[in-house]
Amino acid sequence: MIPENAQSLPKRVKAAWLVVDISALLIVFVIGLIVNLVFKLDWSGLVAIGINGLFGIVMLAIIGDAVLIPYHYRFYKYVVNGSAVSIYKGFIWRRSETIPLNRIQNVDTRQGPIFGFFHLQNLAIVTAAHAFKIEGINEDVAQYLRDQLIAAARQAREVDTDD
Repeated sequence: MIPENAQSLPKRVKAAWLVVDISALLIVFVIGLIVNLVFKLDWSGLVAIGINGLFGIVMLAIIGDAVLIPYHYRFYKYVVNGSAVSIYKGFIWRRSETIPLNRIQNVDTRQGPIFGFFHLQNLAIVTAAHAFKIEGINEDVAQYLRDQLIAAARQAREVDTDD
């Protein structure tokens, strides 16, 4: 169950995700076109049908991801409290990740060209065992959370070692 105080992503992340999907779709289409032109594939050969079928499946998967953007947005939330960071994703296929502050080893912000255009960043939270990501948050919120999580992780470690 997603708590009431969970933070949603900014609405413009939907546009950024759509641009990412459209870019991926165009890249796959161009690569498929180039492969067909270079190898002069025609639809009569079994290999050509297989290769073009593979490109078609990849393109359908990208289109499916684009169609599901409103679903991803609605159920992608996060909560930062005094002891942990929780990330919630999905409704049909629910996934919740909780990262105790005293386990955090590193916090990074990442921004590609598309997210940079929309002034969004990804916040990567790294523990000894896993890496977690809060995807597509405002640049200022990402920097604030990064600093807050680093300070909270240091404080949580100091409290654990004071015993």
